[in-house]
Amino acid sequence: MMILDKGERAIGESLWSFLRLLRSVITDPSLLWIDAICIDQANIRERKHQVGLMRQIYTSAAKVYVWLGQEDENSNIAMRFVAAQASKPLRPRGSGYHSLWSRQEGKALHALCDRRYWRRMWIIQELLHANDITVWCGSLSFSWDDLEKLYLKLKTIEESNWLAHHEYHLMVMQSSAAVMVWQRAHWRHPDTPVPSLQTLVEIFRDWQCTDLRDKVFALSGMATEESTLERDYALTTREVYFAVLRHIEGPQEQFRALLSQIFGLAGLEVDLPGQNMVEYSTPSAQKLVLKARQNDWTDGVV
Repeated sequence: MMILDKGERAIGESLWSFLRLLRSVITDPSLLWIDAICIDQANIRERKHQVGLMRQIYTSAAKVYVWLGQEDENSNIAMRFVAAQASKPLRPRGSGYHSLWSRQEGKALHALCDRRYWRRMWIIQELLHANDITVWCGSLSFSWDDLEKLYLKLKTIEESNWLAHHEYHLMVMQSSAAVMVWQRAHWRHPDTPVPSLQTLVEIFRDWQCTDLRDKVFALSGMATEESTLERDYALTTREVYFAVLRHIEGPQEQFRALLSQIFGLAGLEVDLPGQNMVEYSTPSAQKLVLKARQNDWTDGVV
């Protein structure tokens, strides 16, 4: 429990641990935005209002803290490894490069990149819009720039010397963390167009949330349809399903099937007259990671 506005507020153990950490990290008085505290999840009107402000909140934040959770022996190994790799050059070996890690380091890094945080639906908008990100796990941290540099090294090794890959290389590169690293760099590239909601739903179909409606609401603020799709928690899941189809130009049969599956409405008969059915194919998040190119990159709130 914590005292807030002269009353008590129940918070989770993980958030409590992070707040205790912040007491030693932040020495000057600061304004903090923590959605688990600042948004009354039981108030539908408040949730609707705050969801519409997410882009502004994270774009305006001076710093955003990512909290991966409590530390363990493996996480400490991985956190130190990421921070150390930022300043180390690749070591050539013949026509390729030496592996970046030992077996223990590779296993630890995979575990860190596979933590539950990376698969949460609401982190997508937070990470893509944030300007300055620090990643924390327990008492150790590294900058997002450190993570990007490691990713680029792994891509260089992957493209030049596949047979020399460490056994954990592919698992790290296909992790949700790697997807977010590439998506953030791609999103912030000046030549990247604003994606459609359909594309975003397809890419992030496997990300998780408690409320199925957030499979759309958490993404709609980044899409071309932002100004027309109402993020209203008074709507049922079924009503949100039909609202999405109405606000997407010419929804295809495959996307309807995907959306109904995501919302747990498989088998639902849809009747939206006057809309053409065409096949489409959007790369999955995993394929997007494997297609990332080094020239897509620019150097460089909880």
